Amino acid sequence: MQTGNILFGFNLGVSTIRVGTYGEAEGTSADVGRSEGGVEFSIEREIKHVETDQDPGPVAAKEIRRVGKLKFGLNEVTLANLAIAFNLPETAVADGVLSLGVAANGELYRTIYINTDGPAGGVRKYVLHKCVASGPAAHAYKKDDKTIVECEFDVLWDTSQGVGEEMGTVTDTGADIIAPTVALSTPVDGQTVTKLTKNPVVWTITETNQVDEASIVYGDTFSIINTTLPASAALVAGTIAYNATAKMVTFTPSSEWTAEDIFQTIVSTGLQDLAGNNLAAAKIEQFSVTA
Repeated sequence: MQTGNILFGFNLGVSTIRVGTYGEAEGTSADVGRSEGGVEFSIEREIKHVETDQDPGPVAAKEIRRVGKLKFGLNEVTLANLAIAFNLPETAVADGVLSLGVAANGELYRTIYINTDGPAGGVRKYVLHKCVASGPAAHAYKKDDKTIVECEFDVLWDTSQGVGEEMGTVTDTGADIIAPTVALSTPVDGQTVTKLTKNPVVWTITETNQVDEASIVYGDTFSIINTTLPASAALVAGTIAYNATAKMVTFTPSSEWTAEDIFQTIVSTGLQDLAGNNLAAAKIEQFSVTA
C-alpha cells in the first residue's frame, strides 16, 4: 500500500467561508468570517499495487481509498466559530455560553462553502458536501497578536451526490462586473410610514454575490434626510442593520415618526459588492408620514 497527497492552498482576500449543517444551502449557512493565512485542502489517496509471480515489480495500481483534508484558521473567535471547531452543534451556544459537551446525536456532519478568487479575475467556488471536524481540539492560538480559531475537517464521500461529485465540486465563473442595485422596499418609493411609531425603513439590495458590508454605513452610503423644511433639512437619527442572507438594510429611527413629515432617502455610489463593483448612480427616493 502507498499513500499520496494532492495538496493545494489558496488565499482568501475578499472571499468567504460558510459552514452549514449537512445539506444546508449556502444562503442560510453561517458566515464564519475571514481566514488567517488562507485555506489548505488536500486529498489523501491510498494506492494498492498489483503484482504477479512472474514480474519483479508491480504491474498495475489501483486507488482503493481517498479522503479530503481541509484546514483553515479563522480570525473571528466567536463562540459560534469555537463550536464549529470543537465539533459541537449550534445549540451548544446559548445566552453567551458555549457548553463543551459531546454531540447528543452522534457525529456532526457539515457542508462547507468557500468562495475565493479565480483565474483572470473570476470567482472560484468550493462546495464540500460532507465534512466532519477532525482536529486535535486545540483550536485557539496566537499569531501576530491575533487570536485564531484553527479548524480541521475530513471531507468524506457523500453517496447522495451525483457520480463523480461525491466529495464536492470546484466551479470557476467569470469575473463579477455587474454593479449592485438597491431600492426602498418598506415603504416603497412614494409611500408612507405610520405616525407615532418607530416602524423601520428597509432597502433591498439586488446582487448575485456578496455585498461588502463595510460599505454599508448610515450617514455615509445610506442616509435618510428630513426635508419637511428644506432650509433646515437634517439627517434623521437612528441605526441600521444588514441581513446578509436577505441582502436587506434596515433603518430603525431613534424617535417616533412625526405626522406629515417628508423624507428623502439616499444611497450613494459608495455601496459596493465584494468584487469591488459600486452602485452605478446614487439612488434617491422619498416617503412621508401619515397625517
